[in-house]
Amino acid sequence: MSLHAILTTYWNQTLIILAVISYFGKRTFDLISKKREINHSIFQQRRLDSINSFFSIYAETEQLWADINTYEIFRLEINAKQLDNMVYPTYNALKRNVLELQIYFNEYEHENFVKILKNITLIKAKLGEIYFDYEANKTITQKSNNFQFYRDEKLQENELVFKKITESLKKTFQ
Repeated sequence: MSLHAILTTYWNQTLIILAVISYFGKRTFDLISKKREINHSIFQQRRLDSINSFFSIYAETEQLWADINTYEIFRLEINAKQLDNMVYPTYNALKRNVLELQIYFNEYEHENFVKILKNITLIKAKLGEIYFDYEANKTITQKSNNFQFYRDEKLQENELVFKKITESLKKTFQ
């Protein structure tokens, strides 16, 4: 028997078989599509949560650097351990968050977050450098001003990087 004869003789059974196959094919495709949609939605939500966390931690870090009393630090009224206890919690939280952002951004986009962390690291290093600088010819005011000018310069650089990040995010989520 030829295919044409089978289709003309058993057309209603053939139609039912094709309908069942089509139904299960559509259901499978819908389930796969729904799963991808959910995964994408979860990924985007976690990405936004991580970005919001980064902004919050950075705000805390920036506030720490604004509130830090450099005069007391450079007069050695605050010892190195106390200074570390002030600086490292927010610094480590920021560093952890930048590592987390690596999951959600490609290398080029993630580089902006790394630049911000690098500037904070440089600020922290400059504070340590000046703290342990025992040159007698530098006054506390000179040390404090030196640090504050450096800090302000690096925080200003971070503001420019933040503008790039926000522009990129606006393009992504529009």
